[in-house]
Amino acid sequence: MLIGEVSTVNDDVTDNIFADPIARFSEIEEDEDPYRLLVSDYPTWL
Repeated sequence: MLIGEVSTVNDDVTDNIFADPIARFSEIEEDEDPYRLLVSDYPTWL
């Protein structure tokens, strides 16, 4: 059995209404050193 939903394109300006304003992305507090680095984490002098 397959269940799905068909809807129109999401518009963040008019579709999401909150009582208190919130940021688009949540803040992340890093509490450990990275195990693997992303490309953007390497120094530019390499």
